[in-house]
Amino acid sequence: MDTELSDKIRSLARSLGITDVGFADVDSWDTDELVKKIIPKCERPSALMQGSRSVIVLGIPVQRTILATAPSTYYSEHYKTVNSMLDHAAQRIAMELHILGYPSVYVSRDGYQGIEGLKKDASSFFSHRHSAYLAGMGTFGVSGMLITEKNGPRIRFVSIITTAELPCGRPSEEHHCRWCMKCKDECPIDAVAADMYPDEITEKQKCVEHSAPLREKGTSPCGRCIFVCPVGDDIKDPLPTDDAIANIQRYMK
Repeated sequence: MDTELSDKIRSLARSLGITDVGFADVDSWDTDELVKKIIPKCERPSALMQGSRSVIVLGIPVQRTILATAPSTYYSEHYKTVNSMLDHAAQRIAMELHILGYPSVYVSRDGYQGIEGLKKDASSFFSHRHSAYLAGMGTFGVSGMLITEKNGPRIRFVSIITTAELPCGRPSEEHHCRWCMKCKDECPIDAVAADMYPDEITEKQKCVEHSAPLREKGTSPCGRCIFVCPVGDDIKDPLPTDDAIANIQRYMK
């Protein structure tokens, strides 16, 4: 395992604005019982890049202070900025690995064609949250979101598939979800499952249908389920006043 290379990757990632980095073994997609059950073979790293050995997972938290205003243009723009930063960093690191002699590809943050694409198929061709799970960066909660110790579900991920053999993590044995059901209670469309993922799965199509009019107003995504989750150090972050939130929510298309 190349620990020197993993240190270089972490350093480059931090310089690109990435706060969290994890590594997952490509073989774990075929051995982990949860992932084998959920992710079809054509959506696993070994299918997307033959000969790959590791997946690098990059994460950037969503700022809870901004998320408090959701759905809003403020959160919508923040969400897009985080996604853009993740894609840029992943491409930059994949290119650097290529230069060093390790063929690598990044998988874009969103592997689907917008809301209209999700209406036809509410899925993506690659799951970054399962990559993060296999890298030991968090565990799944009731909502199906990945819950991390530091930021709860308020973090976005992107992945890089590489032929480099890196020191990889493994799924955490400590579940971070408290099963408080706040995410289910907060959901405006009752889409969140009543039992732990993957025994029950949040109704994605309901989320998509709810997101469509928000997108037209320039205020998607909804974000309410991840805002109320009580897990994470960021739960202590100061929030805007109710008046400020109401004022921000006036600004929509």
